[in-house]
Amino acid sequence: MNDVNFLKANGVDIESSVNTFGVELYNESLGIFLDEIIDKIHKLQECLQTGNIKDYTTYVHAIKGESLYLGFKDLANLALTHQQKGEINDVVYITNNFVPLITEIGGVIKVGKIYLGRE
Repeated sequence: MNDVNFLKANGVDIESSVNTFGVELYNESLGIFLDEIIDKIHKLQECLQTGNIKDYTTYVHAIKGESLYLGFKDLANLALTHQQKGEINDVVYITNNFVPLITEIGGVIKVGKIYLGRE
């Protein structure tokens, strides 16, 4: 598909990325993100289950940065909140708000796959 308007219609703010790096690099970066995000979800789950909030915070920080770069601002904001809560070891918040984070990631995956023609 590769229609930037599809991304915009789905709430993706890609203007700065596309203007700075071009569509080709954006598409490549999105593809890499999609290839790696499921592994990051599993790592987040594992960290949460084992109580490893330090590594959880590191992984969610990476997701925040990648999401912001790709224009997925809602995901970036959620990840930022999880990062901040991880930095103060607020396990209760993280546990209670893990499903919304994963749900948002799922939405981003779906939009990204449709845009790249992977779905």
